[in-house]
Amino acid sequence: MARWRDHLLSQAYFLGLAALNTAHGLLPFALRPLLYRAAGFRIDRRATVQGGVRFFHVGRLAIGEGSLVNRGVYLDNRSGITIGRHVSIAHDCKLYSLGHDPHDPTFATKGAPVVIDDHAVLFAGAMVMPGVHIGRGAVVMAGSVVTQDVTPMRLVGGNPARDIGPRRAEPQYRLDRRYWLAH
Repeated sequence: MARWRDHLLSQAYFLGLAALNTAHGLLPFALRPLLYRAAGFRIDRRATVQGGVRFFHVGRLAIGEGSLVNRGVYLDNRSGITIGRHVSIAHDCKLYSLGHDPHDPTFATKGAPVVIDDHAVLFAGAMVMPGVHIGRGAVVMAGSVVTQDVTPMRLVGGNPARDIGPRRAEPQYRLDRRYWLAH
C-alpha cells in the first residue's frame, strides 16, 4: 500500500511541475514573479526568464539581477542552480545538477549544484553538467559540454569543453532585455 501511495505522490508532483512549466509559458512577465515565489525560486525582478524555459524542480533556483535566460533552456535544479548578475544564457542550453552513477549497481542518483558567476555567457546549445562552477565573465561556446569548472574570464568550447583562450575585455555591460511579448 505504501508503494502505491509513494507512486501517486510522485505522479502528483510531476503533474504540478508540468502545471508550473505551462503556467510560466503563458503568464505575462508582470505576473511571473508571483509564480516564482510560489515555486520557491529566488529570481530578481530585473532578471528575464523567457517562456519555454523548463524547470525540473521547485525551489533550489536563484537568478541575479539583469540575467537573461532564453527560450528552450532546461534548468535541472534538483540539486540547485545559482546564476549570478548579468549572465546571458542563450536558447536551448541545458544545465544539469543531478544524474545517475553508471558505475553504481543500483544506478543511484548523484549530483551537485551548478554555479554560474556574474557576466558569464553560455551560447546556444551549451550543456553544463552537475557540480560545475562557471567563473565570472567566462564564455562557453555554442554546443559545448562543460564537465569541469571554468576559470573566470576564459573561453571554453568543444565536447568536452576545453580552454581556448582569455576573454580579452572586462565585461561592463548590464543586460536589460525585458520585452513584454518575448515569450
